[in-house]
Amino acid sequence: MAIPADDRFEWKLTKPGRWERDTDEVEEFYTSLAKAYEGTGRVFFAMTGFISFSVPVPPGTNSLETEKRVQQALKNAWIRLRFDHPTIASKVQYDPAQQKYKKTYETFTDSTSQRQWLDDTFCVVSERMSGLDWCNLDPPVPALPTLFLVKPPALNDQVFRADLVLRARHDIIDGMGTLLLFNNIFSLAAAAYEQTDYELPQFGEEWSNLSPPLKVAAGIPAALSPEHEQQMRGILEHNASLKEGIQTASPPFQRQIALPGKHQRVAVTLSEDKTATLLEKCRSLRLSVTHAYHAAIALAVRDLQERKESKRMVRYISYCLVNERHRCKPPYSTAIHPASVYHSVSGRRFTVDLTVPELGSSNATPTDEEEFLPIAEHIRDYYLDVRDNKDYMKFIPAFWAMSIFPYPGPDPPAIPARNETPSASISSMGVLDKVIRHNYGSFSVDNPWVTGEELGTGLGMFLDTWKGRLTLSAAYNDAWHGKEEVLDVLNRCNDIAFQGLGIREATSF
Repeated sequence: MAIPADDRFEWKLTKPGRWERDTDEVEEFYTSLAKAYEGTGRVFFAMTGFISFSVPVPPGTNSLETEKRVQQALKNAWIRLRFDHPTIASKVQYDPAQQKYKKTYETFTDSTSQRQWLDDTFCVVSERMSGLDWCNLDPPVPALPTLFLVKPPALNDQVFRADLVLRARHDIIDGMGTLLLFNNIFSLAAAAYEQTDYELPQFGEEWSNLSPPLKVAAGIPAALSPEHEQQMRGILEHNASLKEGIQTASPPFQRQIALPGKHQRVAVTLSEDKTATLLEKCRSLRLSVTHAYHAAIALAVRDLQERKESKRMVRYISYCLVNERHRCKPPYSTAIHPASVYHSVSGRRFTVDLTVPELGSSNATPTDEEEFLPIAEHIRDYYLDVRDNKDYMKFIPAFWAMSIFPYPGPDPPAIPARNETPSASISSMGVLDKVIRHNYGSFSVDNPWVTGEELGTGLGMFLDTWKGRLTLSAAYNDAWHGKEEVLDVLNRCNDIAFQGLGIREATSF
């Protein structure tokens, strides 16, 4: 595919030390969504990246000395990371003169500006607590992507442990990019930790490493052809028809609350044995665990529907989220460009029609292979159609453009009305061990995860495996859902997946 002929997406020097380019549709969608919800004081779909790490305390030293050395290594790595991936220090701003969003980057003018950036974007959390607890306390989303070092309550004389959390806007980085960034920063930190005189890069030319938008990275044509425009109209008509004449199956939520509260995350992790059994069974049925769990989510949502006098049909409507880095041209397909938004949302929705039993039946309808497998196979075929569609990339900008909020003006707009028929979606992060190593020199890392800040009424599920253990997690907003309620949904999904796949072992999670 040819790169778009226009140069709107090339980084241009607009004044000494400042570069700008236009945003593409996916970046603009996340920017406009954050702007639309600005009145909440929070940032819709802001990224939270989390990873735990530990470093042994060398003989003859103490934990506090090791902590100081680790912090310096991480700071040096963060500076080096900005040089290698300067887009991590960019932001999106609205240009009123041109009436459009611009992605901007400013280099350091002197050592003072470099030190100020480091002070602003590498923060040590003063309270000692678990990183997950801190992430669930409504942490800030600074203007620039920022690392937070969260130290546990208790010191260990043998090992220094801490959690590293990235908070960033979604128009700068996505979930897979965050995982790639963690791999890069710990590679750099391991080298810096071993060197007493670590040499920092000289800034000024790092702008050449700035990342282009997906439209350029994947060589997507600037506009749809007339034939593809006609296909796009057909997709829109299809999507519009899906809710006609049938109830949409949505997770219930607390309807007495109008505005969003705090974003939260909970997770359930399977044992290695259960994970291995699950993977083996999926392979034997030519399913991925994503296909199986997306089917389980649809059935779990069905089970949550209110029972009425007689049974009725409801429709689960969903989509798939796709990491597009493998479709980008080198080097954009690699970890050299982690601070980027290189993913898509399938435009054509898929549906699963399900029967809600009548009043008096169990809230958890038993799921068997006869019901489960056709749904999982239907979802598999949908995913494969998206993957194998050679024209799919051409539609991605148009898919994103459909959801962009118009710029409301200089004042925070009225907060959009809540979604009365929210979705329960799934984002599959895959095998994290393929992206992040377990050890980087003296650093051992564990429990990496990412999530997008949920300010809506729905549930955002995330699926991944790490060290042979599968984790199903959920992002939700505490205005509309409670922790025990969401944990019940996760456990229900696990039960349904095992029962539906015909795995007869005990399924107590």
